[in-house]
Amino acid sequence: MKVRAALLLLFLAPLAPGVGFRVATYNVGAHLVIPPNGGAAYFDYGIGDPGQPDHDKVREVLARINADVVSLQEIHSTDVAGNPDDVDALAASLGYGYSYVAPTTNAFDTSLRVIFLSRHPFLSTASVGSPVGAKEITRLCPVVKVDIPGTTRDPVILGLHLKSGTTSQERFRRAVEMKRVVGYLAAQGITNDDNFILLGDFNPSSTNRTFTALPTGLPTTFVLGSDLTFPITYSTNPLTYFSSNVPTRLSAFQLNGSPSTYDTTTTTGPTLDLLLVSSAIAGRPHATEVYNSTLDTSNNIGLPKSGSPLASSTSALASDHYAVFADLDLDQDYPNLTASVSPGSLVEGATSNVSVQVNLPAALASPLTVSITSDDPSALTLSASSVVIPAGSTSGSITVTATRDYVAQGNRAVTFTVSAVGYDPANAVLQVVDSDAPYVFNAPGQKISETFTSFSGGGDPAPWVTSGASWQGLDDGNGTVSGLRAYGSGNDGSIGVAGTNAPVIATASFTNDSDLPLTALQVEFTAEQWKAVTSGRPDSLTVELVVNGVPTPLPSLTFTAATHLTTGAIPGGNPVTRSAVITGLFIPAQSTFSLKFTFAPGVGGAPLPAGIFVNEFHYDNSGTDVGEFIEVVVGPGFIGNLSDINIVLYNGSSNPAAAAPYTSGSTFNLATAFAQTSEVAVAGSDIPFRIRVANLPVDGLQNGSNDGIAVINTATSQVLQAIAYEGAFTAGSGPAAGTAFANLPVSQSSAPVAGSSLGMSGSGAVATDFGWATSVGNNSKGLINSSQTFVLPTGPPQGIALDNLSVTFLVDTDFDGIPDTTDPDDDNDGQSDVAEALFGTLPLDVSSIYRPSFSITTPGNAALNFATLTGRTYTVQRSETLTGWTTISVQNGTGAVMSLPINTTAFPKAFFRVVVAYQ
Repeated sequence: MKVRAALLLLFLAPLAPGVGFRVATYNVGAHLVIPPNGGAAYFDYGIGDPGQPDHDKVREVLARINADVVSLQEIHSTDVAGNPDDVDALAASLGYGYSYVAPTTNAFDTSLRVIFLSRHPFLSTASVGSPVGAKEITRLCPVVKVDIPGTTRDPVILGLHLKSGTTSQERFRRAVEMKRVVGYLAAQGITNDDNFILLGDFNPSSTNRTFTALPTGLPTTFVLGSDLTFPITYSTNPLTYFSSNVPTRLSAFQLNGSPSTYDTTTTTGPTLDLLLVSSAIAGRPHATEVYNSTLDTSNNIGLPKSGSPLASSTSALASDHYAVFADLDLDQDYPNLTASVSPGSLVEGATSNVSVQVNLPAALASPLTVSITSDDPSALTLSASSVVIPAGSTSGSITVTATRDYVAQGNRAVTFTVSAVGYDPANAVLQVVDSDAPYVFNAPGQKISETFTSFSGGGDPAPWVTSGASWQGLDDGNGTVSGLRAYGSGNDGSIGVAGTNAPVIATASFTNDSDLPLTALQVEFTAEQWKAVTSGRPDSLTVELVVNGVPTPLPSLTFTAATHLTTGAIPGGNPVTRSAVITGLFIPAQSTFSLKFTFAPGVGGAPLPAGIFVNEFHYDNSGTDVGEFIEVVVGPGFIGNLSDINIVLYNGSSNPAAAAPYTSGSTFNLATAFAQTSEVAVAGSDIPFRIRVANLPVDGLQNGSNDGIAVINTATSQVLQAIAYEGAFTAGSGPAAGTAFANLPVSQSSAPVAGSSLGMSGSGAVATDFGWATSVGNNSKGLINSSQTFVLPTGPPQGIALDNLSVTFLVDTDFDGIPDTTDPDDDNDGQSDVAEALFGTLPLDVSSIYRPSFSITTPGNAALNFATLTGRTYTVQRSETLTGWTTISVQNGTGAVMSLPINTTAFPKAFFRVVVAYQ
C-alpha cells in the first residue's frame, strides 16, 4: 500500500473543479548542531548564512515540500538583517518572490518573529497585535492575503507562534493571543464562507485552566487590553476560542502514522504545529502530511514532493520541529451546514447526555446523510456516526455520552465535525469535564463521594495511587491471579485485593481549597468481601489519615475478612459500612491531606496447630553429666489430655535395627513428669503455645550413640515425634515399634560445658517447620529458644475491597475541632446551643449572647434589663454569696425587653441571675 495512514485525504464528490495550492508551516529556529570536533550535539537558533548546515538543511526540506506559501517561525532578527539578508537568500534559492516579515512593534519577543514566503503576490499584509494601550503579544502574527491564480476566492492566511511553556502565566498569555487572533478575524468580517487558514506553532501544551484574575509571574510590562474581561479560559484545543465560524483542524501525520510535530530526534513527541481552515476549505478535497526525512524513502508514498528523497538526518539537522504541509482546494462557496451541542458541557460518567444537532440552510427533496465525527473518540460514545435528515426537514441529531475513564487528563474540549456531500462542513465544541481530577474541598459542609462506577481495574483509578501489586482487571470473585482488581459486577467497580502476601496500599489525596481551616472530617466507606475461603486468612483493610506526612490510625474503620464463609465467590461482596468522625484536626486552607488504605495479609486463619514435640534437651557435658532435661512444646490446637502423652526414651546403640526403650526410666508422662514453665502468645490465637519441662536425673538421658526420644499419644497409639541423636535407628519394640528415628544434624558428642543444649530454631508452628541448633553454655530451658519464633500457619487469602467512599468536611463554626453536629457550644461563647435556643440567641454567632444588664434609674434605684420571648418564663433570683439564691420575681415572656426595679439601697452588694425556662 503506497499511501499509508499518515496521509489524510478527504474527497467529496461530485464537486466542481477547484484551484489547488500547497501551504506549509515550519518552525525552523532551533536546529541541531553537531560539533565537528566531537562533543554533545545542541540546538541553536536562526537559519544562518547560506552554506551553513542549518540554512542549507532548512532549504532542502522546503525545496522537497515545494509549497506555494510557507509560514516560518523563529526567524531570528539576525536572519533579516543585511541586504540581502539570510531570508532573502533562502527565498531566492527556492523561487519565492514574495515575503512578509512580521514587525516586532509592542511585542515581548523582539528576536524571533514569524514570516511568510510566497510564490504569488500578496493582495494585502497585516499583523495581529495588542490594541492601543495594551501589551500582550509575544510575537506578532503576520496576516497575508495571497493572489492565487485562477480564483477570485483568494485565501487569507495567519501565521501563529503562540507563547510557549506550561506555567500559569504562559498559558494565560497563550489564551490572550488566541483571543486576539479570533478577534482579528471577526473584526475583518472573515467567516467560514471565506477561505481562511491559521497555521503555525500553537504550543497547545499543559492542561486547561480558567483564570479569574491576572496570574502571577507576568512580565512587568504586560498590560491586558480593557476589552478583555475575566474569566479567561486557556484550552489546549484552539477551536474552543471560537464562539462562531469555528474552523476545522486538519489532522496531519508522519508517514508512520505519528502525529508528532516536535522533537525531530523522535517520532513520539507532542503535536505543537497545527493547520486550521475555514469550512469553505475543509469542505473541499484536501490532504496533509508531517514531513520527516527519516521516513521519506520513496516518491511513491505520501503527498507528491519535488526532487528525490532527502538524507534521513535532514529533518533533525534543520530544526527541532517537523514541517507540516497541506494540499488545499479553492473555488466557489457551498451551502453551509451548521452544528451545535446542547448543553455545552458534559461531565464524565454523568447519567445525562448531550445532543449534537445538525441543521441545513434549507430543506431538500430527498434525504441527506450527514457524517458526525469527533477529534477525541476515546472520550465520548456517539449514538451514531451519522444522521439522516429526512426529505423536507432541515435538522437531525444524535446523542453523546461520556463514560468515566479514571484517567486524570483535565477538562478538555472535544470538537465535532459534521460533513455531507455538497456542503461546507461545520464544527461544534463540547466541554468534557474530567471526573478524575484531584479531590478538592471548596467549602465546609461539602461531601466528596467516590463510587468507582465503571472502573475496570486496568490501572490506578485517578486520582488514587496504589503500590504493592499490579492490576488484574475486573473480578466478580472468581479470579485466581493475585493482585489488585476492580471487584464488582456490571458497572459496580471498587478497589480490591486478593492473593498478595505483602501489604498493598491505595492512597487518595484531598485538598482544602476553602478559605477556612478543616478541623473535623467524616470518613465513610463500604468494605466488601468478594471471595471467601473457609479457614482462610483474616485479611484486613486498615485506614490512616496522613497530615503533613504524619499518619494517624483510624481503628474504627478497620475491616477484617470473615474466615468461616463457604469457599467461593460472594455475589454482591457482602458489603458492610465503616464510618468514623475525626476531630481535633487543623488542616489550613490550601493544604492537603490523604487517606491511606492498607490491604494487609492476615495472620493465621488455618486450624490451630495441635502438635506436641521435643523442642530442646540436654544429654551430655564435660565431666559428670548435670542438668539433663527434656523440653516439650504443646501446640495451641491440642485439645486432648496431657496425661495421654508419654515421652519415651530409646536406646539403639547395641542394635540400631531393633532399638528398645531404656530398661528403666524410659517413660515420662507429660502431665505428671513435666511442669509447665511458660506460655508463648502468638498473633491470631487466644490460646498460647505451652512449654513444659522435665528435669532428669544424672544420666537420665544416655550419651549415645544411636539413642533417641519418642513422643507417644497413648490414646491413639500415634507416634507424634521420633528423633535420634548420634546415629539413626529403628525401634524394634515399645510404643514406637517399627518407627524410624531420624538422626539430628547436631549432637553433644563433644561433651560441651554444662548448661549447653540442643534446640529447635527458626520460625513455625509444628516440629517440621524448625531446624536444630546447638547452644553452648546458655540453654533456654523452659522458655522459647533464642533463635525461635512461633507463628501460626496461614490460610489461603480472601478477596476484599473498598467502595463507596465519602469524605465530608464537617462544619465547625468555632474551629475547636468538634463539628457543629456534636459540639454543645458551636460558637464557643460559653452558652450551649440548647441554652441559646431557649434564650433566642444565635448558636453559630459568637457575638450573639444572652446577657441581662443593669441601668441606674434614680439614686438608690436601678433596673435589671433582660430580653424575653413568648412561651418562656423568666425567674429573677438574688444572692449575696453566690451560694444560696432567692427568687424575687417570676415573669412570663412578652417578646420585649423587661426592666425589673432593684432597690440598691436595700441591697448594696448582691448578685442577680435570670433563669429561663419554657412555659
